[in-house]
Amino acid sequence: MKILKLALAALSTAALLAGVLFVTDPQKIRQTYLCWTQAVSLTSCYRGTHFDFIADINGVQYEGNTGNYLDSQIFYYGAYEKPNLFLLRDIMRVEYGPNGTFIDIGANTGQHSLFMSRYAREVHAFEPWEPVLKRFRRTVDKNQIKNITIHPYGLGDENAKKPFFKPADGTLLTGSFVEGFKPGNSPEAGLEIQKGDDAFEKSHIKAVSVIKMDIEGYEKLALLGLRATLNRHRPVVIFELTIDLKIPVSIKSKQDLTALFPEKYEFLVISKKSDPATGAYFLEPIDTEVRFDQSEQHDIVAYPLERKDSIPRQGPKR
Repeated sequence: MKILKLALAALSTAALLAGVLFVTDPQKIRQTYLCWTQAVSLTSCYRGTHFDFIADINGVQYEGNTGNYLDSQIFYYGAYEKPNLFLLRDIMRVEYGPNGTFIDIGANTGQHSLFMSRYAREVHAFEPWEPVLKRFRRTVDKNQIKNITIHPYGLGDENAKKPFFKPADGTLLTGSFVEGFKPGNSPEAGLEIQKGDDAFEKSHIKAVSVIKMDIEGYEKLALLGLRATLNRHRPVVIFELTIDLKIPVSIKSKQDLTALFPEKYEFLVISKKSDPATGAYFLEPIDTEVRFDQSEQHDIVAYPLERKDSIPRQGPKR
């Protein structure tokens, strides 16, 4: 009986402390819960250092480390760029159903491809940098995903090897073929670039439904290399637009942007009001948030006019 009373007292004290902590620091409670449920080793929850974890992304087991920014977003929010993921999913569902083809340009560790593999018939992912490719391949193998094809090179407007500038330790996101894109990037041996139209033909990619592109300032050259593909298939393209007056290959104006797409394409911006925690997204006319006279980054939705009614202006759509 004495042992039982002591146990009850301990549980009551723990519950009281948890209640106080929830009121004074609810974020700490949430972080502790996430660590208990996702950390590879529970002891790491108490060491105050970065640790390995396994998260569930839409039914896919994803291995990460909180020391990387991309992975930390997955750990805390359940996904990186969750509003973009939900928008991609909703467009694919509404316009193409389960028979669409998803193209992931700048796949990195593959989160977007892994997520969209549940909604597309086939996924083609392009990524040139081996450290993230290694992780991507391992995740595909461990989850036994059969509809993702990984292409180990980048896309541009020519077939060549180009200097690559790898990101600083602590991030997986900012590697770029653009010198000076991020101050912390450092040069690495040249990596392979292929012209998108040529790469698609050689890989026998017969359909292109939705394209996601996140390639750190190289998007203008990649879009130039996809000119025939865009004309033939008229896909929806969701891409990170980098406006940087110091970078020669940066898109400098709305006219510059429009010239990269076929006739009768329109543009929206994924609003900064979108919520990375819930995945709620809001699309606005491009002129409401995008300026071309200063350095900025925005996520842009480019779509052919004939698919205008398929582009949700806010979501997610359940």
